[in-house]
Amino acid sequence: MSTYDMLEPGPAPSSDEDAVLRDLLRMVMDQIWWVIGIAASVILAAVLYTKIATPIYSADALLQVDAQSSNNGSGQAQNSASLMPTVGPMHTDAEIEIVKSRAVVEPVVEQFKLNFTTSAKSVPVLGKISALFARPGHPLGAAFGMDSYAWGGEQFEVQSITVPKSLEGARLTLRALDRGRYELSDAFGQQILTGVAGQEAEGSGVTLFVKTLVARPGTEFYVTRYNQLDAVNGLAAGLQVTEKGRDTGVVQLSYTGTDPHAITDIANAVAQSYLKQRTERAQEEASRMLTFLNGELPRLREEVKRTETALSEYQSKVGSFSFQPTQEAGVYLAGGLDYDKQLGTLRIQRAQLLQRFTEASQEVQQVDAQIAAMTREKKRFEDHFASLPSSERNAIALQRDAKVAEEIYVTLLNKTQELSISRAGTIGNVHIIDEALLPSQPVRPKSALIISAGTVLGVIGGILFAFCRRTFFTGVSDPEFVERRFHLPIFGSIAFSPEQARSDRQLSATRRAALPAPRSTPTEVRAAADEPAGVMRLLRPRPAAGGQASVPVGTQTIIGSGKTPIRPLLVKTHPYDTTVEGLRGLRATLQFGLLDAPNRIVAITSPAPSDGKSFLCANLAALMAESGKRVLLIDADLRRGRLAHYLGRSPNGGLTELLTGEADLEAVARATGVDGLHFIAAGAYPPNPSEILTSSRFSEILARFEQEFDLVIVDTPPLLAVADAAVIANIAGSTVLVMRSGAHTEGHVADALKKLRRARARVVGGVMNAVPLKSHNRNGTYDYAYAYTYSAGDPPDIHAPG
Repeated sequence: MSTYDMLEPGPAPSSDEDAVLRDLLRMVMDQIWWVIGIAASVILAAVLYTKIATPIYSADALLQVDAQSSNNGSGQAQNSASLMPTVGPMHTDAEIEIVKSRAVVEPVVEQFKLNFTTSAKSVPVLGKISALFARPGHPLGAAFGMDSYAWGGEQFEVQSITVPKSLEGARLTLRALDRGRYELSDAFGQQILTGVAGQEAEGSGVTLFVKTLVARPGTEFYVTRYNQLDAVNGLAAGLQVTEKGRDTGVVQLSYTGTDPHAITDIANAVAQSYLKQRTERAQEEASRMLTFLNGELPRLREEVKRTETALSEYQSKVGSFSFQPTQEAGVYLAGGLDYDKQLGTLRIQRAQLLQRFTEASQEVQQVDAQIAAMTREKKRFEDHFASLPSSERNAIALQRDAKVAEEIYVTLLNKTQELSISRAGTIGNVHIIDEALLPSQPVRPKSALIISAGTVLGVIGGILFAFCRRTFFTGVSDPEFVERRFHLPIFGSIAFSPEQARSDRQLSATRRAALPAPRSTPTEVRAAADEPAGVMRLLRPRPAAGGQASVPVGTQTIIGSGKTPIRPLLVKTHPYDTTVEGLRGLRATLQFGLLDAPNRIVAITSPAPSDGKSFLCANLAALMAESGKRVLLIDADLRRGRLAHYLGRSPNGGLTELLTGEADLEAVARATGVDGLHFIAAGAYPPNPSEILTSSRFSEILARFEQEFDLVIVDTPPLLAVADAAVIANIAGSTVLVMRSGAHTEGHVADALKKLRRARARVVGGVMNAVPLKSHNRNGTYDYAYAYTYSAGDPPDIHAPG
């Protein structure tokens, strides 16, 4: 047997990407109002967020950290500069940590009262919205009877508060009373104190000064006094201190908050506190150096007097005017002066370092090594002039000692005067380049960015919703997608017909108004001649329209002449309707598809009920007959067959009776009023339709019909609801799958095709039925977990979407 055959070439492989893009664009255009609605909702939410969210401002100050101390001016002499301790390169990371230190931050906490917070008790979101319409100093009335909540316009300011250790970090509740009075309670509702705004109040170890209180009586506020260390750490954590660039020494100090004036003042206060701390540290260094120099000056003064006295006594003894130094003695004198001055400077540096370090420290040991090296050099130098006369050497040594002592003393005296003058003007090694200015725009929320992001996310969300809606809810509606996804040729797209839908609604109303009571008593009939003896079938006779029923006579059934309420064929009532034109195109395409079919039997099935399969079979059969063919239309839906409604014939005495031997071919194959078209109704509803259809008699009857008619069209039950359609498709030479636009997901279509392949059916193509006339599709889904059973009150299989 032939399996799944592809009778039409699919799209070119090179156009897959273009096809996917076209599918996406078509999907968006089909659900454009959903996309616009979701995008507009997200944009509106973004706009509301920017209006309701609390604005956060940022204040920035710029500092510069110098690598050298400012006390070492360029005008100092080289020898005086050597007496000062050198300052190493400044590490910016260390300075950043100093900015966040308690020594810098704590004075700011005390200055701005950052060790306690106050807030009004308000309803989330609603409180912020109502506050937008209030004026400061004019509290709004309570809404929804919530008297304890603040609704806008309140003014509340606390100047100071102190609490015992047990209440630090606890949220205290302040309730406003009349005439500026208030009461303060703890977290358990126990009253702590009462007071009046503008006066300090005390009670239970708590001291509170409320500066301003303008609120409706009953309004509650929250006051929290933090531990001092927690408040300092909180401010330090809120400071953002970073270096601008790398190894630049330029530090940016930032602070964020909701009050632009407060954060500007706090940022500048932290910068000033840091500058003051660094200045005091520099002044402390200068004071320590000045103290050291003042302590050394008396000793050096005595040393000058001693050396001058010794030189004077020696000159008096030997006679100063008679001493004329030689050239070699002059060299000895000059060299000795240099060595002594260097040694004196190193000894002073060592004494200064001992004030900060121990003798075992590396700094002191380095100076000791220099002194030792310089002493050895001086010893070698003096040994070089050992040949000088002793009198000359003594005279030169006394002159050298006096001169060195005098120069060191004068140098230290000048340095002491310089330090005394510069200590008052010392500014440390930190400069404020830019002070923090009042910010005009918040750093967050960024309205433009949020609205732009909301627009993008809204559009993406709308497209994702459209994709999910089409994939999981609305189902497949694009014929090209079906061809590309399942390699199933689509013979035609049948447009939705408003005229047929109107006719179906009128018929439904008529049936509900005059619906007879169903007969439920089963009647035993004779077993089919070709089935084993003793196998009985239970049939449920269907009442004929107009009150006439089929009456069994012997082994034959005589069919009553009464007619049921008809659903007119659209090809007869509106032959030029757009839907009919689509059916004509389907007729032409199907004729080409049947050229190489093994037989002239066409099974038309669908995945689910209400796909318009019966409507398509009846109208397509009529069009085939109009083209000059002898067509037989068989209603093989032995559970809920309804083709008789389209042809104005009785549903009784049909295929069921033929298969069970209750009627013969001449009795069941009736003319329809359409030239060349004959019709076999479903007949009575048997309890075992699948067993009847799988019998060999059904195959033999179809083979006989094929010999007598040019085309046999079989209307089958829904494929995914019952197994009958797969049985019929296995016998038929061609099978056509009817899909209602938007009613089936990809999985449902795949399951239907899989079931047909397992039945070894020859699927020649598909039909997309009830395609909306507009560009957007209506939603349509179907649950296949459905008990497909016959019922007298079942809704009709209409073409219109339900």
